[in-house]
Amino acid sequence: MPASKFALGLKKPLLLAGIGSLAFAALTPQAALAAPAITFKGSFNRANGANPWAALTPAGNGRTFYGTTTEGGVYGSGAIFEFDPSGGGSITLKGSFNRGTGAYPHAALTPAGNGTTFYGTTALGGVNDSGAIFEFDPSGSGSITLKGSFNGANGANPYAALTPAGNGATFYGTTRYGGANGYGAIFEFDPSGSGSITLKGSFDTDCSSPYAALTPAGNGTKFYGTTSGCGVYGSGAIFEFDPSGSGSITLKGSFNRANGANPYAALTPAGNGATFYGTTALGGVNDSGAIFEFDPSDSGSITLKGSFNGANGANPYAALTPAGNGATFYGTTVNGGFNNTYGDGVIFEFDPSGSGAIAIKGTFDPSNGADPYAALIPAGNGRTFYGTVYDGAYARSGAIFEFDPGADSVGTPSPLPLLGATAAFGWSRKLRRRIQAVRPMFPIGR
Repeated sequence: MPASKFALGLKKPLLLAGIGSLAFAALTPQAALAAPAITFKGSFNRANGANPWAALTPAGNGRTFYGTTTEGGVYGSGAIFEFDPSGGGSITLKGSFNRGTGAYPHAALTPAGNGTTFYGTTALGGVNDSGAIFEFDPSGSGSITLKGSFNGANGANPYAALTPAGNGATFYGTTRYGGANGYGAIFEFDPSGSGSITLKGSFDTDCSSPYAALTPAGNGTKFYGTTSGCGVYGSGAIFEFDPSGSGSITLKGSFNRANGANPYAALTPAGNGATFYGTTALGGVNDSGAIFEFDPSDSGSITLKGSFNGANGANPYAALTPAGNGATFYGTTVNGGFNNTYGDGVIFEFDPSGSGAIAIKGTFDPSNGADPYAALIPAGNGRTFYGTVYDGAYARSGAIFEFDPGADSVGTPSPLPLLGATAAFGWSRKLRRRIQAVRPMFPIGR
């Protein structure tokens, strides 16, 4: 089953008002960055993976990175790759999923803690074809070993990365479906021996369908997370997870479209030790997505900090990344940019001071890829960041890019040649794919 069939099950298309003009992008002059903040580093070609959804993970050697792709590899069910940014950059296949070991991974890899291996999740595959947890050993050509399978009762169809439990031995994670009520679950993964997956909490109609990883609360005992659905207003929610005992899930705040709607990303600590920031794919002033602040004290509050409007991006799926200056954050959006001339997404800077400002830092286009679903990862040089795009580049299989925040971020119009008829068809086909109604691909309760 192609990864595209795992499209997020929103009640409405992930599009801002007026993005229909994207279909006519072939008829308008293109814009180009005067000094590109976004630099193409390498393409996926299906043999080395295809269509990455997740962020990169540092390999531990200080030089390279590992990542997952939702498709491609030897069996077409997804792959693990190594990215070496030196020189022009290279992407090397390290392992392929075969359904038995899992299939269609949408999450980043998590270091195992032993300094040599990594753990990850797949949306399908495993013993019951409801998703799996695997161990990745990058030594040699690389190997992928099944560590545990989801069966509905312990959760089903995980999209998120694993989060260390804090005891140095186990991990926590979320699943989109399954659990006691069929609305998703929180599980504990014990990698010792052959590995085990234990249900810790089940979602219900108060909050459901978590896509994102859990974020430690800061007190060392609890975790926070987001759900794309339900909540008081049906636009998603933030919950608190207490793993003590059998585990409990408590609704902490609800999205109401004005403060955002349909969050798909994990929360990012604000730096003050008390609050968190996050993104929503819809909602805000223009219903094109928002950035919010979450204060977990007492019952919890969600405050709108900034809204996307198309020109500064639209529809963010990824978590925010600290900029390194201790004051601002960077993020990505799947749509928007340059008044939607391209519409392939942007990199933005978020300044939480005051009411919060969102400034465009770079725009994606046919030359550097399209549709960044993942968060940015520091390159290790203290200056630049790396990221992945799901679409674009070779055979529309995605790419890896480098982002330099110090480069020109404004962009200037350039009278480049107009796109031809073939490209125009490609743009309109992409638009149709985005606006088609999306329904959940897994029956509730599976």
